[in-house]
Amino acid sequence: MEKNKASQDSIKILNRRSFIITLISVILSFIVSIRLFSLQILNFNFYQKKSVENKVSVKATPPLRGDIFDNEKNLVAANASLYEFAIYKNLNKNYLNEVNKLNKLINLDLNISNISEKLKTFNAYTPFILSRANWHQIVEFEKNKFLFTSIKIIESKKRYYPHKNLSQIIGYLGKSSEDKQLYPKGVFHLEKTHDEHLQGKPGKIFNEVNSRGKVIREISIEEPIKGNSLNLTINLKLQNFAQSALPLSNKGSIVLLNRFDGSILSMNSNPTYDAQLFEDRDNDKIYSLLNNPEKPLLNRAFNGFYPPGSVFKPIPALLGLKKNIINENTEVLCEGSISLADRNYYCWKKGGHGRVNLKKAIKESCDCYFYELAKKINIDDLSELATNLGLNKIYNIGLSYAQKGLVPNKKWKKSYLDQGWYQGETLITCIGQGYNLTSPLQLASLYSALLNGGKFPSPKLIKDEPTIYLGEELNTTHQKAILNSLKAAVQEPSGTAYKLNLNNPNFVKIGGKTGTSQVVRIKEEDREDDLYKTKEIEDRFKDHSVFVGYAPIEDPKYIASVIIENGGSGSAVAAPIAHKVLNFAYQENV
Repeated sequence: MEKNKASQDSIKILNRRSFIITLISVILSFIVSIRLFSLQILNFNFYQKKSVENKVSVKATPPLRGDIFDNEKNLVAANASLYEFAIYKNLNKNYLNEVNKLNKLINLDLNISNISEKLKTFNAYTPFILSRANWHQIVEFEKNKFLFTSIKIIESKKRYYPHKNLSQIIGYLGKSSEDKQLYPKGVFHLEKTHDEHLQGKPGKIFNEVNSRGKVIREISIEEPIKGNSLNLTINLKLQNFAQSALPLSNKGSIVLLNRFDGSILSMNSNPTYDAQLFEDRDNDKIYSLLNNPEKPLLNRAFNGFYPPGSVFKPIPALLGLKKNIINENTEVLCEGSISLADRNYYCWKKGGHGRVNLKKAIKESCDCYFYELAKKINIDDLSELATNLGLNKIYNIGLSYAQKGLVPNKKWKKSYLDQGWYQGETLITCIGQGYNLTSPLQLASLYSALLNGGKFPSPKLIKDEPTIYLGEELNTTHQKAILNSLKAAVQEPSGTAYKLNLNNPNFVKIGGKTGTSQVVRIKEEDREDDLYKTKEIEDRFKDHSVFVGYAPIEDPKYIASVIIENGGSGSAVAAPIAHKVLNFAYQENV
């Protein structure tokens, strides 16, 4: 009995164990089946792709960047061949010896320790770029080619900028060390703004590789697609001519607009720089450029902001007419200065202009006329009108770091300086001084508004962009009064720019306004010194020379805005430059 009972207990234990083992086997089989189902059925495509990737290498090939053209289809940014020294680790196990040998032979100034460190983990079958190669280096390498088995010269593409004076418009390319992109992207001006448009689509090369990454054969190629081209409003002939018209001795700029559609036909700034430096990776020259105190990277026509001087005077004149404060015949007696409270405000002409009406005030640029007008003007109204006419406004034309400048009002001064507004500040604002800050592009847009009757086309650099109109309609009688005055400033004797006709009688007839933008305030005692104007003044304290003009006088198409830093009188320096460039644009019918 006891034996039977022990036997039965053993059988029960065995059965229990068998059941547990069977149950575990079933569960494990079920788990394995589920996993196999997942691998082979549900995730078949994923693992098939992984399997292919284990034997297929996909190499991206950069696309050619789109070309950039001027308004006559002249090429201003393109792609050019680039040659580089590259090392293939798989071709010689002593590849570092060859790198040292090349460095000494051609004097590449390579950082050997840095290269050595990077090569340790670099794929042996992928070319590692050592340095760019110029023609002299290529010739020297070819003469000694037998010394190298792991180093080759390979060809790729780089950006080519044939015209230095367009660098401050087109910009350049760059690549961050943290950027995962395979090719450079636009980092400045139009190259940056239109980067996606110009980029294109990368291609792919599919290679079969072994377990070590060595290419066995090429399977297929997916060709890259070149980027879209970009057509500018800039006219290359005019751009080159305008650059030559700017004096090398002074910093300055000029911009020329088409009055009818806002096209920027030329935009020049001096000094300029060569964007090719960034493509050629000349680090010493790039460092020097970035630290140049003359700031050649600054596009002064777009991002240079200065007090506009007397070219601003049509705005308070229009406001006076609009508010019925003055009419065309309202006269002011200019005796060389006026007083407000305990301060004197001076006209540029010592002794004064005598009796002055609106036309004479603009024609001869009488400050006292505008001082008297300013006493009756609200600064907020003036700022609002100036903004409607194109100042105090950001123009997003595709260039980097767009700014709005300043035509001040009470709110601005309270917000930024925590001060109230004084009437004397309205006086100096009305003659284009004080807190006023405008760019040459903004001043060109202001005169576009005057010529177009208030509603004017927003400036643009891209030919295919639609024309967008800004501003508000002006009273046609008021507009005519201003334009007659601006015509007289150039075409009539005693006009501040009348000498333009005497010096260049065969040039196109123009209208416009001169301006002299003060850099420092003239002291009271200096005004009383008859010899003050003959004294030598340090260049950085000299006035800026300003002129905005348009041509032809009867039906204007072109507007030119010029500022020459520390150039002195607007009539003597900026006006002749503008006249010369306007005449070229007119004669060439750009």
